[in-house]
Amino acid sequence: MALKSKEWFYKKCLAEVKEYGQFSHLCWGILQKGIGQSDGTRGHVTQAIGVCQEFLEAFPEHIATIRNADPTLPFDVAGNRRVQTDLTTWIAAQAGTFGRAAYGYSYDTFQRNTTATLGGTRQGGGGADDEFKRVLRLMAEFL
Repeated sequence: MALKSKEWFYKKCLAEVKEYGQFSHLCWGILQKGIGQSDGTRGHVTQAIGVCQEFLEAFPEHIATIRNADPTLPFDVAGNRRVQTDLTTWIAAQAGTFGRAAYGYSYDTFQRNTTATLGGTRQGGGGADDEFKRVLRLMAEFL
């Protein structure tokens, strides 16, 4: 699978909102964060879009688990030990930028912005954890 841009992801979200689909609530929230920059989280969403694609490509067996979760809620990574263990182990082995330079995807930035729950190094506060859990739930459907 070729790595896709954040614009591809936003287009999928916009289509879901337009159609009032089952993911429209999650999509609208992530559009507000990623495009509308609510809470100053634009970069958090960008990194989540890239990392989620790479993680699901490395662990396609988790797609069904994520798809079976509530479509109106972010995916509870901490509530699924297998997904969390695979994510934290995998992300610890990643470094640097990835994908086309124009995409702006960076494992290092993702790790700095997320807590240990997601394999990151951020202390005190969730950082980009919520954005990742929202994008992960949607990405499992969009890929």
